[in-house]
Amino acid sequence: MMAPVLVALFACTIFLQHRVDPTVYKLHHEEQSVGLWGNGLNNEFMLLPLLGFREAAAGLLWVRADQFFDSGDYDAILPLVRLITWLDPHDENVYVTGAWHLAYNFTDSEERSDRRYIAPAMALLDEGIRNNETIPDVKFEKAWQCFDKVKDYAEAEKDFKLAINTKPYPGSADAPYGAPLHDLHELAHAYEREGRIPEALDEWNQSLERSAAMLKVTPTDTATQQLRKAEEHNYSINLQRYYDRYTTINHDHVNPTKYPAVFMPAVGSPKPSQWDVDFQPHIDVIRPKVFRIHGRFNTADGSRVWVRIEDADYKPKDIRGPLNTFQVDPNQTVLIDSISVRKARFDREMDMSRDPKMYSFSEPTYKIVLWYDARASSPHLLDRFGWSGEGMTDNDPRDIRIDSDPDLMGTKFIDGGSGTGPNWDGKTIPWGVFGQPDRLIMVTYQIDMAQVNGLKPITDADRIPNTDGTKLN
Repeated sequence: MMAPVLVALFACTIFLQHRVDPTVYKLHHEEQSVGLWGNGLNNEFMLLPLLGFREAAAGLLWVRADQFFDSGDYDAILPLVRLITWLDPHDENVYVTGAWHLAYNFTDSEERSDRRYIAPAMALLDEGIRNNETIPDVKFEKAWQCFDKVKDYAEAEKDFKLAINTKPYPGSADAPYGAPLHDLHELAHAYEREGRIPEALDEWNQSLERSAAMLKVTPTDTATQQLRKAEEHNYSINLQRYYDRYTTINHDHVNPTKYPAVFMPAVGSPKPSQWDVDFQPHIDVIRPKVFRIHGRFNTADGSRVWVRIEDADYKPKDIRGPLNTFQVDPNQTVLIDSISVRKARFDREMDMSRDPKMYSFSEPTYKIVLWYDARASSPHLLDRFGWSGEGMTDNDPRDIRIDSDPDLMGTKFIDGGSGTGPNWDGKTIPWGVFGQPDRLIMVTYQIDMAQVNGLKPITDADRIPNTDGTKLN
């Protein structure tokens, strides 16, 4: 007798559930979209900070942000990062991870990062440094991004020093020091990238002193032992490279000749000279907003020709006050990429047509800058060109750009380099004057929208003078 009743009730349940489900789905969907900035958290979540549980609320938000990281929903993370740092400004991990997310995770369809996010990433780290003065990690992250992503080695040097000079606090794992030993190593590498080898050697010496003191306390610590071996290796190899590249003495197998590597005679010539890279770039627009960049560059395999395509008046966002939003200017266009060199040729297509949110092309004119910077190159290239490109030249003098910052003009390693002061003698550490000038190979074009759309060619007539002192990355 009960069977027909149960069947009828079951049918009613299915009918009602079918009617209710869309309403419930709509309700939850609206909660997620109009809740805490669309991050999927109910508005009631805000009761936690109102009741005084700010750190607890920040922790739960960070768990939610981690879920978005895992699912690749990167846009949803930014408002959470902003809110978490407001709720708990002393959670340094959020500043570090949030800035890394801004600088590295927003990419176009070819995995090129959106350079418009570099400025808010740096501003977020600056805020994190202000709110966490006793913690070296945020300072180190900013230094590392300047070193690795932006390739602004002078700024990286400054921030590595900030991290190293952090005052130690009781209970710190690095006490009696304010920062880990590897921070000193990265500062030495920043000096190397700046071509300031005497100061790099001095920094390796300071690292050796510190690792020796650490091993006196814990002589069997294998991590410190390995770091010390790296310090000894880097000190000796930097000094050897100085001799091979700039002097006539103490050469090893890398330079078995009697000449400094940066002024080596060309094949068939008895006269020492710089190496002519014979830079011959060409740009074709094969479809609207699709650039083929190719040409000749007479260097060894492993070189990279850097490319920057941007609004003619492009300037990174200047964020000096409070960082209230991570929004970027949708009307700005900027792309940075590089092309590898094989057998003295380079060739790559750069499609900017598929990402209008990154590359709006809303301005009338654009610049295309092609350049090579020895400082960002591999050691086998530096062995010929020197730490600051002293061994490079080009048969077209327009292609040579020397950074004429007066702070960089007072030193050099060898006569014929770009500095104006005395040569370093390989012994005095550090040398007396800051830095030495960087010598780059560079070509700059200015084009209009007709050329962007392939309606007329880009030629040598579109070249404009290279801008001195511009930060390229």
